[in-house]
Amino acid sequence: MGTKILIFGIISCFFSFVPAKMQQRDIFDTLSGYFKDSNSKEIAGYFASVIELDILSEEGEYSKAQAELILRDFFSKHVPVSVKVIHRLSSSSNYKFGVLYLQSKDDKLRVSISMANDGNKFLIKTITIENDKEL
Repeated sequence: MGTKILIFGIISCFFSFVPAKMQQRDIFDTLSGYFKDSNSKEIAGYFASVIELDILSEEGEYSKAQAELILRDFFSKHVPVSVKVIHRLSSSSNYKFGVLYLQSKDDKLRVSISMANDGNKFLIKTITIENDKEL
């Protein structure tokens, strides 16, 4: 019994010194993987019930199902070659914001994602996809 308590204590101490970012993958790292895989279904799992999309200047508010179809159509025309997180604001308990750099075969795009705390998890409220102005 004493050995189990000692082992548990050592493990607990170890995790108290490991930074939170190393213990849990950041939401924007997860989303960038879904964007890289063109996985509109997994991305839609993070959508609020109504989401605002602005994709290459086509803007509107949509239900989760509509937004997923629009995102799927976007991916069919702009298949990602690489995606990386270039900015994140995750320090607020109510709001998160991230920017992804998405490169397809023909385009270099910037994806901005705003999320709000829905009480038990963060949900995507807006996605803006635009041509990367810096390139």
